[in-house]
Amino acid sequence: MAGIEGGGYGEKCGMVIVKARYLIPDPEQCIENGAVAINGAKIHRVGTFDEIKAWSDNNTLVDLGNAVILPGFINIHTHLDLTNLHNRIAPTNNFTHWVFQLLGARIRWKEADYTASIEKGIQLCLEAGTTTVADIANTEYSFSALKKSPLRKVVYKEIIDLNPDHVQDVILKVQSELSAYASDSLFRTGLSPHAPYSVSKELYQAMSQLAFQAGMPLCTHIAETQDEIAFLTNGTGNFPGFLRQLRAMPPDWQPLGLTPIHYLKGTGILENHPILIHCNYITDEEISLIKSSGASVAFCPRSHRFFGHTNHPVRKLLDAGINAGLGTDSLASNDTLSILDEMKFLLLHDAISAKDLLAMAAVNGAKALGMASEVGQIKEGFEADLCGIRLPDGNSGDVYGRLLDAGSKNIFTMVAGVICYQSSFPS
Repeated sequence: MAGIEGGGYGEKCGMVIVKARYLIPDPEQCIENGAVAINGAKIHRVGTFDEIKAWSDNNTLVDLGNAVILPGFINIHTHLDLTNLHNRIAPTNNFTHWVFQLLGARIRWKEADYTASIEKGIQLCLEAGTTTVADIANTEYSFSALKKSPLRKVVYKEIIDLNPDHVQDVILKVQSELSAYASDSLFRTGLSPHAPYSVSKELYQAMSQLAFQAGMPLCTHIAETQDEIAFLTNGTGNFPGFLRQLRAMPPDWQPLGLTPIHYLKGTGILENHPILIHCNYITDEEISLIKSSGASVAFCPRSHRFFGHTNHPVRKLLDAGINAGLGTDSLASNDTLSILDEMKFLLLHDAISAKDLLAMAAVNGAKALGMASEVGQIKEGFEADLCGIRLPDGNSGDVYGRLLDAGSKNIFTMVAGVICYQSSFPS
């Protein structure tokens, strides 16, 4: 099959058979000479090619060769509108300084700049084997660009306002903006009250109620920096001065004496099974709170490194049975939008097993986004969201090790039965 050389968006091709040297339909199964039969947008049959090849004579066959077919990767936290800021923001362990750099870099951006950045991010995701994204949007351009894209996506409206007097105005504005974007099979909207240093407790409570009433997913940045903890517990750290410079600090604001997860518990957010983004600095007690709430955690490993954070409690989260998925954050704090690259980094630095990493990259991401019965596994009746990872030449090591070898790369991406990316590879 000619495919879509180097990118571009394809069309549904009727029945399609995708085969490769290996098929990993979920982290615990590996099928040699595996194949997937796709009918329209759905997975029709999964097995060995010998079991499925009866359909191949009269239908499109895509042979990926020395590759592994996987469920499409699920990126549960990114900011695609920042894609064109790659290498323009200096690494720093001072988060507020990073934000000032970011604001300065985009001060003259217009609609075309935002749109170009988002569209580039979409293409980079597809090239990396990502089929589903959870994107944070603070402009209408993100919604419109992502709505048109072939990605499966949850686009979260970013909400920022620390003044409790503004709650009703913010609610009306959010409802008005989101009413312009109807959900479809590939597109859903959500709410993202940004963080405790940028959203009042009253606004958090209102967004929690709105999400519950509308059945919308929620996410929030939480426990990202030590400064955030200092701000919430005693009103110190870099945030008070930063917020005053932005004229965003209410004059009567007082610290609540609470650590971040305890703060969220008092807002009702945790009752909505949100995605908690980062969770870089949390206590064992807070881990218990997250576990009992049923919330998921988005871990962004290489962005975590960019900011010089100390060891992430990801191993504790997994051992506690908390659903933890992977995100890339943005190219303002990362080098690629590749979940495969995040897995390779974690395998090297945190010694998480390859099977656990595969679960984080797909199954856990699907659960975090409320899509566990649709995507995250290659299973009959599920959406046909696949990627194909080309293995390095040679046969040394098991398939999981070769999959996460430095030389592996994505060569094929399919979303809902549509081939969205296909690079050249031997037949």
